This record gives sequence, C-alpha cells and structure tokens, in this order.
Amino acid sequence: MAATGSHQSSRFPVEVWDRIFESATDVPYALVPEVYEKSDCLGDQHSTLEAALATKRNLALVCKQWQYMTMRYVYRTVLIRTGRDLLALFCTLRNYATGNGSCVGTRSPGQWTRRLDVTLDLRNKCEDLERIVKHLTYVIKSLPKLEIVSFAIPESLGSEPGFLIMPLGVLDALRRSANSLRILDWSGEDFFPQIHQLEELLRDLPNLRVLRCYQLVWANGIIPSNILSSLTTLAVSGWVGREGHPGEGGLHDACVSLREFIYYRGGPGQLPQDFPMHYGKYLTVVKWYLSFAYDHEELDLLLKSCANLDRLTISLYSLDPSVNPPLRTLSFPCASYLGVKLEVLTFEELFRFLAHLRNTVPTLRVFQLMDPPIVEQLLMCPLEFSTELIVKNLNENPFRVEDDEGNLLSGWCRISSLTLFAN
Repeated sequence: MAATGSHQSSRFPVEVWDRIFESATDVPYALVPEVYEKSDCLGDQHSTLEAALATKRNLALVCKQWQYMTMRYVYRTVLIRTGRDLLALFCTLRNYATGNGSCVGTRSPGQWTRRLDVTLDLRNKCEDLERIVKHLTYVIKSLPKLEIVSFAIPESLGSEPGFLIMPLGVLDALRRSANSLRILDWSGEDFFPQIHQLEELLRDLPNLRVLRCYQLVWANGIIPSNILSSLTTLAVSGWVGREGHPGEGGLHDACVSLREFIYYRGGPGQLPQDFPMHYGKYLTVVKWYLSFAYDHEELDLLLKSCANLDRLTISLYSLDPSVNPPLRTLSFPCASYLGVKLEVLTFEELFRFLAHLRNTVPTLRVFQLMDPPIVEQLLMCPLEFSTELIVKNLNENPFRVEDDEGNLLSGWCRISSLTLFAN
C-alpha cells in the first residue's frame, strides 16, 4: 500500500498535491485574513475544525510520502479538546525537538501551526491540572508562528468564574508568537489571566488586531493607548470598574485603529459611559448580543456616539414592538447593513419592521436574518399571506432582505412554495 501510494504520488508535481490537500482540508474563514470577517464566531467553528482534522489524519495515514506532504495541513490548525489530545501533541513536538520525529530530517511540525484552539474541560477530575499546564506551556512555546489563539475553557470546579487563573508560564509562552499573533480569544470564563498580567501581555503584542475577553477592568472604559494602534476589534462580555486604576493619558494623541465593537451577554458590570464617548467616533461596526429589552439604553447611548457606523448587528426576542417597546423609539444609525438575531418571527412582524426601516434608514442596503432556525421556521410555517404577496413585499424594499447565508429571502420563498405545491 505504501509503495503504491508513493508511486502514484510521484506522477504528479508537488504543486498539484498541495492544491488537492488544500481543498480537502480547507475550513472557510478559519485562518488569517479571512477569519477577520468571522472573528466573533471562532467557537462555532470547532466542530468543523474537528471534522477537518479527521480528514487530515486519514490523508497522513496513506503512506510515508503523504505523511510528509500533508504535515503542513495537519498542523496548520490545532484543536486541543482533552488531556489525551494535549499529551499526544506534546509528545510529537518533543520527539521532533530531540530529532526523533516520525519524518526523519524534518523540522518540527509546529512551524506550520497558525491557529490554536484550547477547549479543555478542567472540571474533569481525571485531568491533572499541573501536568496540563506543563504540557500546554511546552506546546505553545513550540508553536512560534501562531496567528490565532483561542481559550474556550468551560467553568471550572470553582464556585465563581475565574476560579482558575492562567499561569504566568503560559502567558510567557504566548510571547514567543508576539510578532505573529493577530487574534487572542479568551471567551471562556476560566483560565483567564490576572488583570495586570493581561495588560502586560497586550503591551507585548504589537500586531494584535482582535481581542475577545470575558471581562475587562480598564478604568472608565479607556483602553491603554499603547495597544490602540493595532487593535481593530474588541469583544467583551462584561466590564468591571477598577478602583485605583490610573487610566490612560494622552488618549486624543494616540493612533486609534479600533473599528469594531462586540458586546456579549452574560458578563458582569455595564458598559462604561466613557467608552462610547471616547471611541464611538471611530467605530464602523457594532454587534450587540445582549438582551435588547433590558440593555437598550446602553445600546442607544452607543449608537448616538457612532457617527460613522456602517454595520450593526443586534439581538432581539422578536420584531414586534409590543414585545420590544424600545423598538418604537430606538434611532437606528445611517448604516448600510443591519443584521438581527431573533427567537420568534412571523411574516407580518417582518413586513412591519421592513416598512419601518424604509422610512427611517434611507442608507440601508442589506437587512439580514442571522439565525438559520428562524429562517427555516419562517419558511415552513403555514403561510399568512400568498407567496406572490410575500415576494412582492420583500422585493419592494430598496435594500436586500437576506437569510443567514446571504441569499435573497424572496428566492427561498419561491422555492419553499414550489416544494409545498409538489408535495
């Protein structure tokens, strides 16, 4: 089998095999620069990354030559889900470092790794935390060209989020990729660094573009000026005031690159009023994933500060103003894109909201329903109106009405109608 695979592989140029392996293992929007468009969805990609990993392993097992040729694809993205995954990677990297790798004469596969996702469940009593930290530190040090690092650690055995503090050794290991690191994601509530250690780390990452954290404690919502020149996207779940924090001076003299702000539900504290006052004028993208019914005043304050806002995504229970009274008074900015995440929706509510947008947001070019289940529910429910009337109402808007994948909703209505008629 190995001889046959080697013989077949030699018939084609290496460039052809590279193209084949690239197509077979590609995960859309998983790497720089495409990932910048989906930087708030890193956790949603874990199942896809896991499926791609299975494909990569199968390719590497064909023969020795394929193992060598696929190495860069096998290790380009690394997903650590269990202590066993971590141990296997630790042993592989250590073997190559000592000259005992399975591909003799080959440099460490860690040179190819661009993305690292750690989803270890530290609540598992079978996992030795001290050993995990030791292995994880070694692994990160052995991946010197990381561009994306994500720690999605579930809540620990502790009674409070943040019970487990990220050890200083892991943070020092991240500094090995200081110049290449573009995205740093601490979306989990645990294994989070201490505040002063986080600030020190961020100061050492000159090219960081996207930062996601469970919580931040920068005084008055003022970001340290020495990371403003590179950071373009900030995503937080909570903002905690820090007494005695000196804040940052020279804010107006700093070069501010921040353009996108993402706010998630579930974190402590409220959005500091000083944050939109200082940074609203720079923002062109806002994604608001909190409960709109309770946090609309914060959102309204933010939107009024964002004179240059172009894209807005918000979470709502429904588009019915009787359920969400603030919808009657919320002043949508002059944006070209509006995306909504919903829990319930009917065509009647949708038509009323689209009419509201036609009258209040003349600059709008795209309105998008973000949730696949909502789109499916809308198309599969008993039709309140005829298909012709639905399509007419959707197409009379001066902007596109899209589903979660960017397709025209009116097109899906026609298809759904034909399917129901055929059945």
